[in-house]
Amino acid sequence: MKKLLYLSLLLFLIACSSEKTDEELLELDRIALNENLVSGKVVPYKFVKLMFRGYASDDTTSTKFKAFKRDSDKLVQKIMKLNRADDLSVKDYWAMYQLYDQMDGFVTQTDEDEFPVIVDAFRRFWDGTKSAHYFKGKAKAEQEAREHAFLTILAMTSSSLGTEIALYECSETDVELLPDSELKGDLRFLRGFVFMQKGFYYLSENEYSNNLEWLKKNKNLDLRATINSMQLGQFDQKQAYAAFRAMNHLYRGVDRLMMEREIDHERVLEDFEQVLKDCKTLKIDNEAVWAIEVYVHLEKGENDKAIASLEKLKKSKLLTDDDKALIDESIEYLKKDDPETVLKDVYDKVFMLKIASAFTYNRLKDVNTNKLLKKSKTPNASKIAKKTEVLENAVDQIDGFSNGETLKEATKKAGEEGEGLLEEAKELFDF
Repeated sequence: MKKLLYLSLLLFLIACSSEKTDEELLELDRIALNENLVSGKVVPYKFVKLMFRGYASDDTTSTKFKAFKRDSDKLVQKIMKLNRADDLSVKDYWAMYQLYDQMDGFVTQTDEDEFPVIVDAFRRFWDGTKSAHYFKGKAKAEQEAREHAFLTILAMTSSSLGTEIALYECSETDVELLPDSELKGDLRFLRGFVFMQKGFYYLSENEYSNNLEWLKKNKNLDLRATINSMQLGQFDQKQAYAAFRAMNHLYRGVDRLMMEREIDHERVLEDFEQVLKDCKTLKIDNEAVWAIEVYVHLEKGENDKAIASLEKLKKSKLLTDDDKALIDESIEYLKKDDPETVLKDVYDKVFMLKIASAFTYNRLKDVNTNKLLKKSKTPNASKIAKKTEVLENAVDQIDGFSNGETLKEATKKAGEEGEGLLEEAKELFDF
C-alpha cells in the first residue's frame, strides 16, 4: 500500500514538473490578462465610455443604472457641445469624478457591450435617432468590433492612453464576428502586437497563428491598403498578400523568441526564414529585416553576414546611441569569432523585441485616426473625431483625481471655483 502511495506521489510530482503544453500556457496568459483589466486607467476609461453608451440606452430595469444615467447624461450633453477638451471646467471634471467614485463598482462589473454602440449615442444626440433604429444583433456586434478596433489604434497612438487602454480594447474585440475582409486580418495583427507589448506572448502568438491560418484560406484578399499603411512599398495584390504574411511571421517569431521552451526557439527559425524569403522576393529592406538577418546568420554561424546586417542596422534612425553602442559591441565579439556571447549577452531577445516594437510604433504614429474613422463610413464621423481629445482628457483628469493631485493643482489656477471644490473634497482626500 505504501509503495502504491509513493508511486502515485511520484507520478503526481512528475506531472506537475513536466513542461506545459501550448494550450496550458495560453490559458495562463488569458487568466493574467483578465487580472490586468481592472487596474490603472482602465476603470476610469471604461466609465467615460459607459457615460456615452449609456446616453443612448432606454434601459429602466436597473436602479443603479438609472442613477448613473441621470447624472451622466447631463455631462454627456455638455461634452457633445464642446469643440475643445479644455472647454470643460475644473467643476465639470470634478462632477465627473464624483459620479465615477459613486459608480466604481457598477463600472467594474458591467459589460459595456450590453449598451448601444458609441455611434448610436452620437446619432441620438445629433440626429435624434431613436432606439428602434440602433444597430442590433449581428450588425451591432460587427460595429462594436469596429469601434473597439478604432479605439485600440487611438490608444496606441495616444501619449495619454497607451497600451494599457489598447489592451482593454483588444480584449473586448471579437474578431470572429467580422466578415472575412482586410479589416479582420488587420485587427488580429494589431491585437497580436498589443498582447506582445504587454508580455502576453502566448496570446500574441495565437493571434498571429490564427491570422496565418486564415490567410491560407483567403489567398485572394486584397491587402494593399494594409501594406501601404505599414509603409512597406507599392505592391500588387499578390505581393501585398505575401508582405502581410511575412509581417505575421515576423511578430510570431519575436513572440516565440521571448518564450522559454526549447520547442519555441526551434520554431523561431522557421518563422524568421519565411520572413527573409518573402522579403527577398518583394525587395523589402528595412530595420525589421536586418534584425532578423542578424539573428538567423548568428544561429547558422555566418559571422561575416551577421556583421554586414549589423552595419546596416546601425544606421537606422530608430536606434538610440545606446543601441548603436550595443551593435558595435556585437561586431567586436563577432570579429573575435564569439557569436555565442552576442546571442546570449549583447544582441539578445529583448533587443530584438525593442527593434520590432520601434519599427511598428514608428508607423503607428503616422496613422491619422480621424481619417480612418471617416473612411469607415461611420455616421457623424467628423464630429466624433473631434471628441476623441475630450475622451483622452477626461480619462486623465479622473485618473488624476483618484489621488487628489489633480485637484490640488487645479485649485491653484481656478480661484474661487477651486476653493469651493476643496471644501467638497475634504471628505475624500486628506489635505
